[in-house]
Amino acid sequence: LGYVHKGIERLAVGRDPQGLARLAARVSGDSTVAHAWAACQALERATGWAVPPRARSLRALLAERERIANHLGDIGAICNDVGFAFALAQCGRLRELWQRRSQALFGHRLLMDRVVPGGATHDLDEAAAATLRADHAELRRALGPIFEIIEDHPSLDDRLFTTGRLAPADARALGCTGYVGKASGQAFDVRRDSPYPPYDALAVEVPTFTAGDVAARVRVRIGEIRASLTLLDRILEQLPGGPIIAAAPPAAPRPAGAERAGLGIVEGWRGEILTYVRLDAAGRVARFFPRDPSWFTWPALERLVHGNIVPDFPVCNKSINGSYAGVDL
Repeated sequence: LGYVHKGIERLAVGRDPQGLARLAARVSGDSTVAHAWAACQALERATGWAVPPRARSLRALLAERERIANHLGDIGAICNDVGFAFALAQCGRLRELWQRRSQALFGHRLLMDRVVPGGATHDLDEAAAATLRADHAELRRALGPIFEIIEDHPSLDDRLFTTGRLAPADARALGCTGYVGKASGQAFDVRRDSPYPPYDALAVEVPTFTAGDVAARVRVRIGEIRASLTLLDRILEQLPGGPIIAAAPPAAPRPAGAERAGLGIVEGWRGEILTYVRLDAAGRVARFFPRDPSWFTWPALERLVHGNIVPDFPVCNKSINGSYAGVDL
């Protein structure tokens, strides 16, 4: 923190909606879908820009793919930090296959710039949807024995259980969301508790534990991967027809100095992303602030490392995996 300051807020000023969405997608590169969606949601609420139902579902599909890719990477890295390289190799292999499919079907491994104001850039035909369904089934099959090992392996248990414990009271006081909050008893998920389309028509499972240790944060990630695979299948089953992008609404005459503002609230893979956008009378960005969930989980890391041995700091850190870039705007 302090070394990746990019001047994001100032760079946003004067941009049009498309330019802001591109910038938002680069706030934190591993959350490119979630940050772009939150920014677009804020823009669309500020302007009354109606997003087609199919585009909303495609956005959710991209967001769940982003969630799974990052959780796979984190699970492998956490295990590797305590010398269990098997999990790193297997999760890394599966994550790579997942991202190659994103490249093939959506044009970008990390899904950057796939969410745009008014909708999404890439559609799915029936063949692509069938490919994704097969991928979901194969990932479930491949992860079954891997997760069984991770959840019940003595050497892992010895290093992960009781390590880096964040008490539920501390998680609540700090405002932690995402896997950090859920591992410490904070059963909040925007997709379920303040749903936005298409999640308002989907049943979202929210895995929650109270131990608050590294093991619990791994188990939340495992549970979210399983839940996201189910959501992805439901999204494909219920995928509406129609266009995937809508043109911006005509600009209504506004008095000089009149401004419009909107708030975007999206459940990213790290937790709740809240984005504020204010537009000037000409429809250009006057103010932009993206609040990554890492604003709350970095202080949690400071709290939970107390009382742990020095060799456990890396695994405590990785179990939080806050975004430097998401905070150091």
